[in-house]
Amino acid sequence: MDYWMRQIYFLLFVLLAFPVLGEASTQTFNFTVPNNTAINFENGAYIIEVVEISPPVYAKVNMTFGNVSKFNSLYEDEAPITFNQLSLRAYTISDTARISIDFPAGWGYPKIYPVAIPTIPVGVSNIVLTKSVDRTSLNIGDVAEFKIKVENTGNATAYNLTLTDQLPNGFSNAPGSRFPPVINTELAAGASQEVYYALKAVDSGTFAVEPATVVYGSKTNQSNSITLKVAAVTQEKSNLVSTISLDKNKINTDEPIKATIKITNNGRAAAKSVLIEGTPPLGMNVVDGDLRQVYDIISPGETIENRVALKATEAGNFTIHLRAIYNDNPIGITMDSEPITATEPEKNYLYVVLPLVVAAFGLVTFAIKRHREYSY
Repeated sequence: MDYWMRQIYFLLFVLLAFPVLGEASTQTFNFTVPNNTAINFENGAYIIEVVEISPPVYAKVNMTFGNVSKFNSLYEDEAPITFNQLSLRAYTISDTARISIDFPAGWGYPKIYPVAIPTIPVGVSNIVLTKSVDRTSLNIGDVAEFKIKVENTGNATAYNLTLTDQLPNGFSNAPGSRFPPVINTELAAGASQEVYYALKAVDSGTFAVEPATVVYGSKTNQSNSITLKVAAVTQEKSNLVSTISLDKNKINTDEPIKATIKITNNGRAAAKSVLIEGTPPLGMNVVDGDLRQVYDIISPGETIENRVALKATEAGNFTIHLRAIYNDNPIGITMDSEPITATEPEKNYLYVVLPLVVAAFGLVTFAIKRHREYSY
């Protein structure tokens, strides 16, 4: 069948082509040819191939000479174009193109034949989804950033793409983020695109992020799933530690002793409504400052000091006992000083004996003096 069709085409072209008068050095022929037809001059030295017909405007031709190939459009009834030794113009553009070609007079009649159009294999699109996240372990209130990569690994463009995704349990849409994300409805073969969104953790636990689904044409594909772990909220607390340091621990009853009460917050939250309570041990009095103190707040890492002076009213062993009560520890923490030893000061009897001796010596002197007076 192809053989007879080619013969018919050839006879048709011969019948439609006829010579017209031209200059002695050139000859002109009119050719009425359909699309995808080649006109071969001088055994392939020149080839004019009609590659596109757009009625009633133009016919697009591919002109070849040796290794040089050039595309040009022949518009209906416009001036001819020159390609080396050829001159071409289009008269009528319909389902076929009527082309007039001038070529050297010594050339033989060109060969005309249909151009075989290579069969393009049917392409297949294949969409691959990959879902990823910047971290899989979070705390409540943290934001996880997700990325979905859409790839067409096939050899044809994918059309009418739609993406669906599910909001996982334990998460809400992060402010400023769009969920579910939207992808382009068309993706060429070998091309890819990426979409992003962010979710905020609102509950603790282990949560499965379900696969995203893409639909294109009659096909469906899914991404991978992801597992996220959200830690429970840990309540930050304050933690007060305290010390009582003394400038000395052995004193006389008439001698003051200085005590420094130091309180440090080693916790991760502020200690509030801090009360330091306590009274001097029995047998001692505060002579400067006050053991009882109240602080509205002690920040994490902050240290507060209170200095007082005490005196023992009697000899004995004493210990300063205090308690710190605050919002995170209503029972309070106790603090004790090291033992304090107070003794009575040694009495200097010389101050008593010396006057007595002086007085006795005076009396003896006076008695001797009077005795001598009476003797006379």
